[in-house]
Amino acid sequence: MACYVRFGGLASIVVVDNDEEIDALIDRPDLDRTYVAAGPPINRVLVAILRHSLFRDGRALLSFRPRADSQRKTAQAALAQRLDAFAQRGPWAGEAIAAMATYAVRGTDRDAALAALTYATAYPFLAGADADQPIPFEPARFRHLFELYQDLKFARSRWKGLPRRLMGNDKRAAGEILKLTGGDDYGLHAVGITLDNSVLILENLRALFPRSESDKAGPRPFDWSKIRTAPATLTRQNRSPCNFAGIPGDVPANALILLNTRQALRPASPAGFEFASKHWSFCPASRYIEAIFARVYDTAEKLRVSP
Repeated sequence: MACYVRFGGLASIVVVDNDEEIDALIDRPDLDRTYVAAGPPINRVLVAILRHSLFRDGRALLSFRPRADSQRKTAQAALAQRLDAFAQRGPWAGEAIAAMATYAVRGTDRDAALAALTYATAYPFLAGADADQPIPFEPARFRHLFELYQDLKFARSRWKGLPRRLMGNDKRAAGEILKLTGGDDYGLHAVGITLDNSVLILENLRALFPRSESDKAGPRPFDWSKIRTAPATLTRQNRSPCNFAGIPGDVPANALILLNTRQALRPASPAGFEFASKHWSFCPASRYIEAIFARVYDTAEKLRVSP
């Protein structure tokens, strides 16, 4: 059930951490990604932090544009089609898949696995991605790209990241990521946002594999629901006063609506919940990310049962 946080007029924040409620709220027409600096002081501060992280040259990144934004709709659909084609091709270098599989089974060389994960996540946005020959996996190059992601992640921390934001560290990291991903908004999203989920998925995959060398049971089928995760929080604002189940009265316009999707994701949550697959804000990379981990899982299973 939704919780309303007011702090005596300093904030107006609705927090939702139930998967079914979130699933219903994502498509609610009066909730949108507006990032309007309005409402109580704490709301304005939080919106300013979001705008700093999610805007480029005065406009929201394509993946964070409002529901009615026509450019977002066109780019979202085109990218989904392109990434689905990559998912079918599976062009990733064998060394990268092997690095992730080795970490999943043996827990060794996590740095190499994270570099490989960065490589696979960013792959469609790298120069030469559409060529017939796969882009080689260069551990040092993609270890550096992972470090840039870490810079962005730390700077996004609301309060701890303030010094880095003031010094412009995150903007420099974002600029370097954009250079490496062809200046594409979605390339920046892949490294700066999607990779955050991918790291957790890799750790969930690691947790699937037994720690005992004596467990050599036959191959087990890949089950995405056992390793999936969701973004930590989706942020919306209400364009006009509206009501929520469990909250008496109307919530004023421009409240922050925080949908805690990662916390809400349960084993029984509907398939696709983590990618908002049935909603206007669906993630174009859903099949692509699943394809990466299906390949890693198959390789890890072979490694697990090998002599």
